[in-house]
Amino acid sequence: MLAAIDMGSNSFRLHIGRFESGAIRIVKSESEPVRLAEGLDRNGFLTEEAMKQGTEALARLFNILSSYPLRAVRAVATHTLRVAHNAPEFLRAAEKALGYPIEVISGEEEGRLIYLGVANVLAEPEESRLVIDIGGGSTELILGKGSAVKRAESFSVGTVRQSRSFFPEGIVCQAGFDAAILSARSSFEDVSSYYHARNWKYAYGSSGTVRSIAEIISLNGLDKCMFFQDNLTALRESMVRAGNIGNMNYAGMKAARAASIVGGLAILTALVQMLRIKLVSPVEGGLRMGVMWKLYFQVAQRDRAEREFLQCLDAD
Repeated sequence: MLAAIDMGSNSFRLHIGRFESGAIRIVKSESEPVRLAEGLDRNGFLTEEAMKQGTEALARLFNILSSYPLRAVRAVATHTLRVAHNAPEFLRAAEKALGYPIEVISGEEEGRLIYLGVANVLAEPEESRLVIDIGGGSTELILGKGSAVKRAESFSVGTVRQSRSFFPEGIVCQAGFDAAILSARSSFEDVSSYYHARNWKYAYGSSGTVRSIAEIISLNGLDKCMFFQDNLTALRESMVRAGNIGNMNYAGMKAARAASIVGGLAILTALVQMLRIKLVSPVEGGLRMGVMWKLYFQVAQRDRAEREFLQCLDAD
């Protein structure tokens, strides 16, 4: 069995699975809503409370890991721990709580692992695609074909910053959305030509944010329009009518995730507008699945090397 821990800016998530019949089957998943990015103070330091919540969450994940016969475990941390000035202090306590090393991965490595997870779920070797992952602290754009990554980049614009900056005190208005979308566009404008729709055939959203937005649109009858951008507009207008994040009561949306969804909607809208995306299809693959596939390839390679070594000994 293999285990992957994704220490994201919104949640710490765990997958445990095994390789069966050409696929990785997940046998256990767990999510801890730590909201680490919200624990960054104005000077870029994680607060004591945020670090305490993070280590307690990892201790609970350790208890789950301990009950499975695991061959390999990998824990990766993303944007918030890339930028927090006191990340080394937190990581020392975090590794002790989790019982395994924690690797703070680069934005490019995060993008490549996300793509690996998506590519193995889709299993379309000739498909050219754009993968979008909108997280709490950053957004990743990955361009590829089949299993090959052509370009992967991470941008320091995520749901937490957009929500805090443009929807203060939970107030949702058209002016706030316009400013949030414009701000997000500015983060991507220098590279928009690389990820433009002319360079790929299908677009996928691998993050929980994109999947949640698609589910909210579908469950609340906001998908009556022919074009995906019109559906995003319908959801945005509905949120503006609600007037406040606290007033939103959409089927498929947990109250605790409302602020994240509003910020994520602004980022997704900016990308759809800039890159001329007609449709973003949500997909279950993502960072954790990519980590698990990489673990599987490493274990399989090690097993092959050990078998070859033993065969050489037997031959002697």
